[in-house]
Amino acid sequence: MNEKLKKVKLKGNESFNFREGWLRKGMRCVAENENLFSQDDVMERLGVGSKMVKSIRFWLQATHLTEERYTNSGRSRSQFITEDFGVIIAKYDPYFDDLFTLFLIHYHIVSNASLCIAWNIFFNEYDGQDFTKEDMINACKVFLDKKMDEGCTYSESSFIDDCSSIIKMYMNSRAGEQISKNSIVDTHPEESLDCPLVELGLIQKSTKTKGAFVKSMPTHGALDKLAVLYVIAQNISKEKNSVSIDDLLNAPNNIGRVFNLSRVAINEYLDQLRIAGYLTINRTAGLDMVYVETMMKPEDIITEYYKKAQVR
Repeated sequence: MNEKLKKVKLKGNESFNFREGWLRKGMRCVAENENLFSQDDVMERLGVGSKMVKSIRFWLQATHLTEERYTNSGRSRSQFITEDFGVIIAKYDPYFDDLFTLFLIHYHIVSNASLCIAWNIFFNEYDGQDFTKEDMINACKVFLDKKMDEGCTYSESSFIDDCSSIIKMYMNSRAGEQISKNSIVDTHPEESLDCPLVELGLIQKSTKTKGAFVKSMPTHGALDKLAVLYVIAQNISKEKNSVSIDDLLNAPNNIGRVFNLSRVAINEYLDQLRIAGYLTINRTAGLDMVYVETMMKPEDIITEYYKKAQVR
């Protein structure tokens, strides 16, 4: 039985999703000074207001690019770039140009229940197919209520804000607009209010119901097989080195839930990984099991991807 939540972190993003350039700028400044967020000139260094500073601090941790530790005998909190993720991204994709990087960022947000409980619930537990924002909020609230320890409370308005942020994070603010050639204006990416994760295509406007949304699979070719392997490696049992296809499809924080993948799509990715020699599959007698004799460390998987990408 899952342990009940005694408290939840809500609205840590100050109602701001991260924008183009925020994570890059934050990581660069943290690399220069791990005490960045306690400095008097932090707003000048990051070039944003006080609430956005708090948001950048939150998103750096929520995406596992940095981690916060107590220093100075517990009197200070400092930021450090994570060795198993942040350091690798800073080395190979510091501008977050590669969709591969964005899919990994998405995974770390969705799997971070301590900081991003609304995201965790939406992708792992909410199965709405053709939903309005209100439908989603109400359903996700039911899931959260079931997780809360008896007598513990949370701010409903803050949870609603977080649920609203999910839609904004993955939906292009100009989706569906008819833009004439004469109205197109060259906009610097950092001036866009959209989160870079809109590129993943994981939430789309419904074509059936006005004002509704649908979860959607990534477009063909957008999600690399090594991003899939990375998430499998994060979740697979170290003792067994095996996982059922059912668990890949349905288990929390695994590829089916995180990337909105169907069973057919999962089997296609597994076949790609099998052909490339990363795993074996046993589909006889209804077993549907995936085996990895020697599972690479997640950080080695992403390093391999970036090294191969450099020589393409």
